[in-house]
Amino acid sequence: MSTASAEVVAASGLTATTLFTYLIVPALVLWVVYYRMSRRRLYELAAKLPGPEGLPLVGKGLEFIGSPHDIYTRVNKLGLEWEDKPVVKVWVGPRLLVFLKDPRDVEIILSSHVHIDKSPEYRFFKPWLGNGLLISTGEKWRAHRKLIAPTFHLNVLKSFLDLFNQNSRAVVLERTVPNSRLSWSTPEILLETAMGVNKKTQNQSGFEYAMAVMKMCHILHIR
Repeated sequence: MSTASAEVVAASGLTATTLFTYLIVPALVLWVVYYRMSRRRLYELAAKLPGPEGLPLVGKGLEFIGSPHDIYTRVNKLGLEWEDKPVVKVWVGPRLLVFLKDPRDVEIILSSHVHIDKSPEYRFFKPWLGNGLLISTGEKWRAHRKLIAPTFHLNVLKSFLDLFNQNSRAVVLERTVPNSRLSWSTPEILLETAMGVNKKTQNQSGFEYAMAVMKMCHILHIR
């Protein structure tokens, strides 16, 4: 601030802090008004949905603080309180979460080729998985989806029946099934089908792969 400006401020009895307050408060109020106006349609639609009343600004965000077990317990309890409603809204800060309970509603969303945007948290997967089918959207998602569709053709899946049966039989015939046995069978099938890894010749363990994936997902969830 120049000497002349400082003298004007001093003469008017305004301190730098007071001047800053006079400038920042109106700017903040204008930003809040603009933010809410830009989301007016969202608030109008949300008002039509049933759901728990939250605190100002944070909504029900405090319910999502703590260990995964604590969060699950609180959210499950919240769900039981609204179990008679097929659609329930929950505000977590400025974010609106909409829970669907009717499978027919879920099917509409999951089968849509329009509503395919992923949650912002999916960006944490990008260094690991790249911008592939799991986290991409728009034309990139459609192109990848079109490429992978033939893989799940019924005739292709039929060719893997022997592998499915072998791994499933190994679980069923176990007299004492270890806790990890069931979770081991699925990645074994995945390695031999999707990845083409033969566990007999290449000495690869599906369980180790599954544990690595679970550990990475746990790290991302904590983040």
